[in-house]
Formats: sequence, C-alpha cells, structure tokens
Amino acid sequence: MKLKVCGLKSPENIEQLTKLDVDFMGFIFFERSKRYVADTLSKEIIKAIQNHIKKIAVFVNARSEDILWTLKDYDSKFDYIQCHGDETPEFCQDLKKMGFGIIKAFQMDEEFDFNQLKAYESVVDYFLFDTSSKNYGGSGQKFDWTLLDKYQGNKPFFLSGGIKPEDVKRLQNFNHPQFYAIDINSGFEDAPGLKNIDLIETFSKKLKEITTE
Repeated sequence: MKLKVCGLKSPENIEQLTKLDVDFMGFIFFERSKRYVADTLSKEIIKAIQNHIKKIAVFVNARSEDILWTLKDYDSKFDYIQCHGDETPEFCQDLKKMGFGIIKAFQMDEEFDFNQLKAYESVVDYFLFDTSSKNYGGSGQKFDWTLLDKYQGNKPFFLSGGIKPEDVKRLQNFNHPQFYAIDINSGFEDAPGLKNIDLIETFSKKLKEITTE
C-alpha cells in the first residue's frame, strides 16, 4: 500500500519527511488553498528529494500554459501533475503528451456518476477519490467509502479525504481491487502545510504492517 503526503510547504518539514517511508509528496499550486506553495517552494528543495519519492504538482482548473510556466522553474523534477478540478479528458491527455504522469481527482458524493471515468482511463495514470467540497478538497471530511463499490474500472486509485491517524483499522478493512494508495493531508498537521512527522511515521509503520500481514 503506497502513501502520499500532500500539502507540504516548509523546507525543514519536507526534509524531515524524506527520511520516512513515503512514496509520494504533493505540492499545491492552487492560490485559494492554505497550502499554496508557489511563492515558497524552490527548485533546490524539489531537487533534494530522493528519486524514489515521486513529486506531484497539484493544480485546480489551471490553464495548461500556466501549469507549464509554473513547472518550468523546477527543471522537470515533478513526476506527476494532479488535476484536482473539472479538467476534461482532452486536457489531461494534452498534459500527458508533454511527459508528465497524470492523476485525476474526483469529488465523491451520493450523486457521483462513475460512468464518467471511462473517458479518462486511457489518458491518466491514476484516479484520486476525494470528499466533495466547494473548495476542491481540503475539507478534512471523509466521504462514504462504500460508494467506491460502484467503481468497476481498471485504473488504480488514491483514497483521499479526511484520513486521520486513527483510521488505520478502517483502512485495513477497506478492500477494493484497484485500491493503490492513501493520500493524507490535514489530519496529520500541526498547522496548514506543517506536517506532524511523528504521526506520519507511526501511521506509515502501521500501514506497512497491514501490507505485510
């Protein structure tokens, strides 16, 4: 089971996190987010992250030219672009042609139509299922995971939305053939963008125990 930590800002915090057993780091380039990072994240910080930790740049309804303009300053060190808004399959495909891996996020609620995912399956690498909110994530709330019983596709997904340290047992009991990774954010913070390293380390170890049982 893979682990993604999203919403990082502090250089010291990022360096501490690289010493833990995490697989993905997410950096939010959405100006309305409390974890907006474009003004503080340097090229040197990204380059210093070990290659086995995949770097994800998160955008929400940004223009493709603005995404490329933003990421050019990082010398192509980002492995994935996470499209966390209402981006179309064609938009995702265009970004993928530019050499990025693509993660497409969807907001889950009772009305979500899983049929819409079919158009994205050939143009993205992963789906990410998050709790529906007007600010496109960051609500700290869970959605009903049983909704994912309706997902019958072949694309692996990240499970996101309000996951907290005490959810390890729930995750242990969550089964889906395409469940690939867990995405954590606000439930492991001391302040927006400042992660509690001890909580993440303990959580990560417990996840590995689940995986190897």
